[in-house]
Amino acid sequence: MMLLKIEKVGEGLHPSETLVAIKTKHGAEELAVDSQALRNGTLPVGWPVGRSADYLLVELPRPTGSGAKRVWVQKDELVPDKTARKTA
Repeated sequence: MMLLKIEKVGEGLHPSETLVAIKTKHGAEELAVDSQALRNGTLPVGWPVGRSADYLLVELPRPTGSGAKRVWVQKDELVPDKTARKTA
């Protein structure tokens, strides 16, 4: 599992949501996520599903405001989740 760096930009429609921004290859994307999912300025995402030069394709837990479910992010926007369980 990986953690995607985010920036908090506001509150979501529901009390339990936070609006965050993600730096992508094509500009910033915003999405509302469950506030409890955030960890010190990061959002858990799965492993990258694609690679192109210095960018990785990641699947987000919810679609962005523009409807994107997957976005291209620079490699340095992702960090390994050291708390994730490892399988044998």
